[in-house]
Parts: sequence; C-alpha cells; structure tokens
Amino acid sequence: MVVNDMFENLLKDTADAIVEKNIEGICTDEVEVIPINANVLIQPYKENPYRNIETTASGLIVGVESSKTYKSNETGEIEKNVDLIRCGKVLAKGPDCKNVEVGDDVYFTTYSEGLIPFRKKGYVIVGEGLLMCRIVKKK
Repeated sequence: MVVNDMFENLLKDTADAIVEKNIEGICTDEVEVIPINANVLIQPYKENPYRNIETTASGLIVGVESSKTYKSNETGEIEKNVDLIRCGKVLAKGPDCKNVEVGDDVYFTTYSEGLIPFRKKGYVIVGEGLLMCRIVKKK
C-alpha cells in the first residue's frame, strides 16, 4: 500500500510539473481564441433549437428522434446514435470570411469540425467553405 501511495504521489507531482511548465508566463484571463483566414469559431448547441416538434390531432409527437441509442447489428451492444449535422452559434470569424457574421447560427457536419481545447468551453472551428448554411430572419 505504501509503494502504491508513493507511486501515485510521484505521478501527481510529475503531472503538476508538466502543466506548470506548459502554462508558464501565460495569464489565462488575458487570452482569447481568434480564428484566422476563413475559419469560424463556433459554440455548438447541446440540442438543435430549430428542430420542429409537433403534436398531431391524435396526440402523436412528431419531430423527436425515437432514441439516442440503438442496438448494433454487428456487436449486439447498445450504442449511441451520432448526430452528423450540428447547429451552433458563431463566436468569432477570420478576416477572410464573407458569408457569416458573429452571432449567426449555422449548420455544419461533425466531419468538418476541429475541436479547440480552450478552457473546456467545447468550441469547434470550421472553415467557412465547409459550413452548410446559416439561419437568418425572414424579411
């Protein structure tokens, strides 16, 4: 038990030293993410706010997925459904972006997103040319 505790403490000290070395001289309160070129910084929504959910006259709910999981035909295990298209809010845009503005809601595919590990915010970055569409108010 004593050796195990010593090993755990050694690992923790090593991890703390690595983290300290990598953030040395960086005040995290003074930095932000700014996309370059034609890239767009997006905060994905947890749920699509534009999904239309309706109830028919007989009480049937339409527009909600039947399940967030499914049983795999290959393994027989319960697996999670993966959304291939996501919706999110544009937080910032690069100087070469012409078709989106900060504050726009956009649709993009999960294949086009790059995860941005910044303060555990869940940001993604997508090239403007890979966005599928943006949501605009009717005139």
